[in-house]
Amino acid sequence: MGEGAAFARFNAGGEPLFLKFIPAGWRDRRAWKRLTREAAYLRDLAPLSPVPHAPFRHAAQSAHTPHAHLLTRDLTEETTGWGAFEDDAARGAALLEIARLLARHHAFWAGPGQAALRGPWAWQLERVLERAARMHAGLAAGGLSGPDGRPAPLPEPVVRAAREAAGQLPALLAAAPLTTLVHGDIHAGQVLWRGPEPVLIDYGQVHASVPGEDLAHLLAVRLDAADRARLGPELRGAYRDELARCGLRLTDTELAAQERAGLALNLLSVVRQAARTPERGTAEAALKVTAAWVEPAG
Repeated sequence: MGEGAAFARFNAGGEPLFLKFIPAGWRDRRAWKRLTREAAYLRDLAPLSPVPHAPFRHAAQSAHTPHAHLLTRDLTEETTGWGAFEDDAARGAALLEIARLLARHHAFWAGPGQAALRGPWAWQLERVLERAARMHAGLAAGGLSGPDGRPAPLPEPVVRAAREAAGQLPALLAAAPLTTLVHGDIHAGQVLWRGPEPVLIDYGQVHASVPGEDLAHLLAVRLDAADRARLGPELRGAYRDELARCGLRLTDTELAAQERAGLALNLLSVVRQAARTPERGTAEAALKVTAAWVEPAG
C-alpha cells in the first residue's frame, strides 16, 4: 500500500508489469482522481514527450464506485532510486539532474507540446484566480474550514502568508505568463535512474500551470531553509541553463517571477491541505512553505 493507492508487481508474457489500483471499499475520490489523471497522461500525452517515463499498458476506471487501475511496465529491475546515492556529493549532483529533467519536461510542454494541451490539460487561469479569491475571502473572514466544519487550527503566520499570497496571485501570474504542464509533486522519490538517465514517474498531480510551480515545489516544499540557501542558486542555474538548451530562454527576472508565482501556488495548495487534513505532516509543510514565502528572494 502507498499513499492514495495500492500496488502489485507481476510478470506477464515475459514483461514485468506494475499495477497501481484503488482497492474496493476505499471510496477515496481524491485518490481516484489522481490515478485516473495519471493514466490519462501516460496514455495520451507522455508518448509525445522526450522525458523518459514508465510505458503505459492498460487502464480502466469507474466513476460510480469509484475504482480504477493503471498498468505500466515495471521499471524496478532496470532502475535504481534515490537510496542508491550514498553521499552528499552524489545526492547534490542527482538533484541538479532532477532540475534539468524538470526543465526538459517544462520546455517541451511550453513549446512543441503546447498544442496538445487542450480540454482538461489546458491552463485555466480564471479558475485558478477564482479559487484563490474564495480562499482569500475565507481567510479574511476568519479562516478555512477543517474536516469537521469548524475553522481549521492554522498558525497565524501561515494564515497571514496565505492571505497575502492569495491577494497577490493575480499580479504574480500576470508577471509570469509562460505556462506548461507541471508535474505537481516533484521530489527525489519521483525520479528513477536508469544508469545516469533520470526517469520521471508518478504523474497523479500533473496539470497545466506556470513552470515556477514545480521549481518552487522542489526548492520550498522539499528543501529546508538551510539546504535551499546552499543548493538553490546552483539548482536554479542548472534549471535555467537546461531550459535555454531546449530553446526556452528566461532572463533572471523572468525566472524569479516564475518562482514567486509558483511559490504562491504551492503555499495556497499546502495550506488548503493542512486545513483539510490537520495532521502533523501537513502542518509542518505549511510552516516550511510559509518560511520560504517570507524569506528574501534567492
